[in-house]
Amino acid sequence: MGIFNSIARGLGSLRPLSDAELADEREALRERYVSADVNEADKLYDELQRYDAEMIRRANDAYARENPNPPEPRHREHGWYLPNDD
Repeated sequence: MGIFNSIARGLGSLRPLSDAELADEREALRERYVSADVNEADKLYDELQRYDAEMIRRANDAYARENPNPPEPRHREHGWYLPNDD
């Protein structure tokens, strides 16, 4: 998978990066964003959103692996917001 990861990285994909590398690159990008002028900060903001989306996707995948069968929602016998009196 090494060649595919390098091709994906060359095309701008964040998936081949490890979690630590992703966090380090995001922190460096955040520091550039904080110290940038308005025009560059606008471009860097979109890039930060890409990093955040990838980190959220990884966190959601990890949660799905740890909890394969989520609990069923609990509701009352007559529905969510209906009273119990008949």
